[in-house]
Amino acid sequence: MKKLVLVMLALFLVIPVVSNAGSMTSRYDVTFGGFVKFDLGWTSQNANADAVNASRSSSSSRKVFADEYGNTFMSGAETRFNFLIKGPDLWGAKTSAFIEGDFRGTSTGNQYGGFQLRHAFMKLNWQSAELMMGQNWQQFGMPYYVPTVSILDFAQYFKGIRIPQMTFRYFFTKEFNAMFGLASATEWSGFRGVRQSNDGFARSSWPGLEGEVAYWTDRCGKIGPHNLKFALGGYYGKDNSSSTTYLNAAGTDYRDDTLNSWVVAFRYSVPIVPEKAGNKAMAVLLNGNFWVGQNLNGSGWLYDSNYAAYQRPDGSMAAPTMFGLQANLSWWITNTLHLNGNYGYLKHNASDYARNAAVSTYNMTQSYGANLLWDANQAIRFGIQWIRNYTGYNGYGVPVTSTGAPLSVGTGNADRTGVADVYRFGAWYFF
Repeated sequence: MKKLVLVMLALFLVIPVVSNAGSMTSRYDVTFGGFVKFDLGWTSQNANADAVNASRSSSSSRKVFADEYGNTFMSGAETRFNFLIKGPDLWGAKTSAFIEGDFRGTSTGNQYGGFQLRHAFMKLNWQSAELMMGQNWQQFGMPYYVPTVSILDFAQYFKGIRIPQMTFRYFFTKEFNAMFGLASATEWSGFRGVRQSNDGFARSSWPGLEGEVAYWTDRCGKIGPHNLKFALGGYYGKDNSSSTTYLNAAGTDYRDDTLNSWVVAFRYSVPIVPEKAGNKAMAVLLNGNFWVGQNLNGSGWLYDSNYAAYQRPDGSMAAPTMFGLQANLSWWITNTLHLNGNYGYLKHNASDYARNAAVSTYNMTQSYGANLLWDANQAIRFGIQWIRNYTGYNGYGVPVTSTGAPLSVGTGNADRTGVADVYRFGAWYFF
């Protein structure tokens, strides 16, 4: 009798567990994927794995700490996972959703190792149109393919940002399409230490507008998913930037300096030597972008660019224009091994007043890089890379921290420019 009671008790305990496990399955087609990523590297300046600009170089009379010492870094934080969901049709459209995150953390407390949201968007796909809603890469301007070892390599050259947005792309033909959408006008993700809030660099009562006209074709062949593409796009938004006092000159009301934020960008992808019969050996691809804009840092478009709106002597706010480009040349030595050359350039057109008021702010940066990527099999990829970052500052000066503490020793000024070399090894395990 005791044995029977024990068996019945065990069954009553197991049945709810089995029932709950069954309720965890999705009603739709769900695919789980991602990769494990390992990074190992060394930089000639005392910087971390994410440094995309060079510190000032030491001069004969002043030694800059960052320029005197190199640094080794390791990380597994670029590991990520994702879910692709395919659900029921709606209004004649195929529906899907995509969710992705990694462990690079945010600027608000959890840093490397902390989980962060990368993508969370849904799509409705008709035969000749696509509606996308959620957080995704911007839908214009960014290069179609940037082969690098780290996600942040060349990020300061309009490589692209992930923003909440709603876009509609219509395909007039198989080769010609156009996109229009609404995008978050303010930087929302914690890039400057805020979460779903505004700050002194950008706040807006209206969403930003983005659009693009594009031509895509397979007539000239392709390399994997990369075919001939040309696209001209842009963004427009308005930022309400506040002064340091938040008040007008009389001190009786708040300031209201509304600044235009805009960018016009052209991007391209050219399979110079296309693949043959699905084999990429000896194929060559050129792709990149060039662009011009104003006040792009209000919305965080340029990673680690230190020119946002600034205050004039009369208390009003102004924003600099800027321009740049990125170019990437890829050569597949074999079907699974390709060599890549990368170049990026960024220039801030700040006024003389702005440059003299902030001599430690950089106004130009460019990067040269080369890497070799090898797909050892369907799951494992290896990469080695060299990048040289060259940065030009507004004037000669003494590097200091945000609190004014000196980052150098000596009697004179540090150099006006800085150079840093970064060597990196990466390994991926895709699943």
